[in-house]
Amino acid sequence: MSTAIRFPVALVPLFACLFPLQARQVEISGNEPQYAGQTLVFYTTDNYITNSEIALYECEVASDGDFRAVFELDATRLLYLYLGIFKARLYAEPDMSYVVRFPPRTEKTPEEQALIFFEETPVYLHVVSATGKDGNRLPAEQELNLRMFRFDEMFHPMYDRLAVDAMKRKPVKPDSMISSLTQRTPPANHPYFDPYATYRAGMLYYAAQRAGVKHISNAYFSGKPVLYDNEAYMELFRVTYRDYFMYFGRTKEGQAIYQVINARKDFNELKRLLGKDGILSGDSLLEMVILQNIYDEFYSDRFSRSALLALLDAAIEQTAIDRHRETGRQIRSKITKLLRGYAPPTFSLYNQDSMLISPDTYKGKYVYLMFCTTQNYVCLSQYELLKEIHRIHGKWLRIVVIAVDEQFESMREFRRKSGYLWDYLHYARQPGILKDYDVRIFPACFLIDPEGKLVLSPAPEAVDIERSLFVELNNRGLWHEYIQKGWIDNKKLIMNDNIVK
Repeated sequence: MSTAIRFPVALVPLFACLFPLQARQVEISGNEPQYAGQTLVFYTTDNYITNSEIALYECEVASDGDFRAVFELDATRLLYLYLGIFKARLYAEPDMSYVVRFPPRTEKTPEEQALIFFEETPVYLHVVSATGKDGNRLPAEQELNLRMFRFDEMFHPMYDRLAVDAMKRKPVKPDSMISSLTQRTPPANHPYFDPYATYRAGMLYYAAQRAGVKHISNAYFSGKPVLYDNEAYMELFRVTYRDYFMYFGRTKEGQAIYQVINARKDFNELKRLLGKDGILSGDSLLEMVILQNIYDEFYSDRFSRSALLALLDAAIEQTAIDRHRETGRQIRSKITKLLRGYAPPTFSLYNQDSMLISPDTYKGKYVYLMFCTTQNYVCLSQYELLKEIHRIHGKWLRIVVIAVDEQFESMREFRRKSGYLWDYLHYARQPGILKDYDVRIFPACFLIDPEGKLVLSPAPEAVDIERSLFVELNNRGLWHEYIQKGWIDNKKLIMNDNIVK
């Protein structure tokens, strides 16, 4: 059983950027003695193009099992909780209070814990009661989560069957399935559920391969509002307009797209060009398709990366739609997060002294950032090498280990007993950091400069990092400056003449 991390718990201050207008209160509470001492973190998806999760609120389950989270939402949102092997889902609506029940506590095995990209089992939180702002409790049949659960229980087997039959080139009839789905889960006059059901029907047509991109675009997107936070809308949107730049470039009207993007990097000209296709009506849909394809194409070889970045910057600067400006910034952050010369993903994690640490803590110094565990053999061998590097270069180089240990206390105790004097940060407050840094093996290392920008991504392991540091200081003209400041004792180092002149 894992040991709870006991820290002061506070609302994560994200609402100003996520929910700027008409945000209203949501309360989620319950009693789960089996989770006593656990820190609960409620996440949502900040945008469905990058699929990045963002923490909304965290609270601790008291010793008697009680917990209560109160925060604000501007609209219905799908929330997530990571509970051992489960990824629990809850659709939360503004002005609602929920009493929920968790699945039986089941922690990950040591083997599962060691899997960096372990996929938790998705489950719905059981809603015991849902009460509106007027104090009236909703009848169970009207509660959104029960509707969504019942709908998904019918939809997913239908989708899987259609997809398999279409792959085998068997005749498929999505219309009869959609009719059955509608009869068993009729429209509820609900602003989230009804569009969700509509766009899930579109996914059935897509799975059956009975409707082309143009037909789906005209039927489900053209002339309709963009539902940025509706999971079903955005899933159909992504598959409909995937590789749209490439396919449009094969048409007579679209042949100029490579010149517009790679050479002219002109956002408005690109909008005018795509507008000739006739299936992208209105700035909202057109700009979302551009943002989606910039993100998708960044890792292909069809367009210049620098051109796509310039185009993205132009979109952020020139769009009149605030939501697109914020989405563009989030895309930019994600695609540049591990590129040399860009700021790496940010974090806010507790160190061995229970202090919240962020990258700003280390501004002005080089940072050798390492993802490790305190039990991994390779990591243990690195620590001994780092001990000498820390002793020699500690005045200008900070060593920071993000520990992917199951228990915070084991990390703290290891640091105390080992005598290693650099910061150990526990990853549990922000588990998504492993995906943010694309950590696939231990150790995973990065070198960050005093301005907070990546120098080496990935960086060499401890046995080779000193040479890389010498090269970096020499290239930046800092070697002799650091010697004059007394940060480097030249007499104690055996230097390669090809590195330091």
